Amino acid sequence: MALASTGLPCALTDNSSTARTRLGDLYGVWDPTNGHQVWRYVQNKSGGDYTIGLGVMQENGTDLYESGLSGAATPTVRMHGVAQHLISNGNFGFVLCDGVGSCVSDGSTTANTAQKAVANGQFSDGVIGTDELPVFALETEAPAGPGGFFKAIIRCL
Repeated sequence: MALASTGLPCALTDNSSTARTRLGDLYGVWDPTNGHQVWRYVQNKSGGDYTIGLGVMQENGTDLYESGLSGAATPTVRMHGVAQHLISNGNFGFVLCDGVGSCVSDGSTTANTAQKAVANGQFSDGVIGTDELPVFALETEAPAGPGGFFKAIIRCL
């Protein structure tokens, strides 16, 4: 996998039915609001669309960067990242795998806590030393109910 800081093959928000680069390629960028970010190129094989804040993991039965929505107890090593824009089913696009971005809560996210992946690509409070914890909630107040967004440090490299 290559890590490039310039020469992106397409916009980070690309949602294409045609691959624009190799699956798994990593691209580092500087975001003026959120600082350094690393993005991974994946194909959505989930059967549904990825929307902002949903966790994305390695799909079963493939050795490629084909992905599905993260589920309960998804190991961090299996996480590809978190979608920050729409990637339609079957399409290709970038997910944020390192840096600050938006995540979706299952309704049990507490501000300033480590988060574990739960069903349907959502996140909830985790226990350090017990759970796999790919994101850390930064908000000073928790999101309102299931499906609420929270700002987080994402670490899925």
